[in-house]
Amino acid sequence: MASNANAGGGTENAYVLLTLEYVPNMLEKRGPYREEHINGAKKAFEEGTCAMAGALTDPVDTGVFVFKNVDKDYVENFVRNDAYYKAGLVPTYTIRPWMVVVGN
Repeated sequence: MASNANAGGGTENAYVLLTLEYVPNMLEKRGPYREEHINGAKKAFEEGTCAMAGALTDPVDTGVFVFKNVDKDYVENFVRNDAYYKAGLVPTYTIRPWMVVVGN
């Protein structure tokens, strides 16, 4: 877990952005894996490690997760255990620290 202290002695949230690149025709292929995928995201949200998650639309070709106060290893483990990834529906993904300058 990681956090950033601000100059006032408080704590700011540190964010990590995960993007999952989907296979073509994802809407037709995701059915058998969608419930497990959504449940994994909900679990991370309930644990406080995922601030939000969802798919980009028009077209549905990318999933986006915003994690907070976790390290890259946590996100790597999340991906390795994700139903879409395990089913081969996510051929590539990126994990990047996100410096949020407005909002928290």
